[in-house]
Amino acid sequence: MPMIYQSINQAVFERIAPGARTLLDVGCGGGVFGAAVKSSRACTVVGVTYSEAEAVQARERLDRVVVADLNDFEPAGLGTFGCIVCSHVLEHLHDPQQVLSRLRACLAPGGVLLVALPNVLFWKQRLEFVRGRFRYTDGGLMDRTHVRFFDWHSADQLVRDAGFEAIERVADGVFPLSRLFGTALSARINRAALRRFPGLFGVQFVLRCVPAAA
Repeated sequence: MPMIYQSINQAVFERIAPGARTLLDVGCGGGVFGAAVKSSRACTVVGVTYSEAEAVQARERLDRVVVADLNDFEPAGLGTFGCIVCSHVLEHLHDPQQVLSRLRACLAPGGVLLVALPNVLFWKQRLEFVRGRFRYTDGGLMDRTHVRFFDWHSADQLVRDAGFEAIERVADGVFPLSRLFGTALSARINRAALRRFPGLFGVQFVLRCVPAAA
């Protein structure tokens, strides 16, 4: 049975503008993320997935679902959107820069592109590399379906090469053992560690982007 992606990326969800009324979820999985958006505001959500099995579930939750191979999909016919989400999908594509470039035509004036990418240099994965282990896994940072890998700087380079500017770029994760210090202190430790060493302690990077000035 094919795996169906069912997840709400909270760091991305929190960055959807309250006024967004149309959203394109690229790599929508079973539509759980889009359904959460629709339940939080009056918003039309269109999803794109390569999997017919995912689309069956997503169609029950979203306003429209398109099944397509994103590697060569032309999204311009979908219309324009106030928010476009690419959450943990670009690393599965052969040329994510070209996909993002095509999506620019789908962004309405004043709209925002939200990109989330896994950090291949997260500290736990670095330890695996130091041990001489480069192993693919079922899911996670080294998912066997990943064909591209990103660090803090190459994630930003990707959106810039596609004609976007990251107006916000954050690392999402936790500092090791921070929970030993109590809720308030651990939160401060996490924020400081992620701000100072985003490429080490961030398990994912989230970028809020707008088209770059000509």
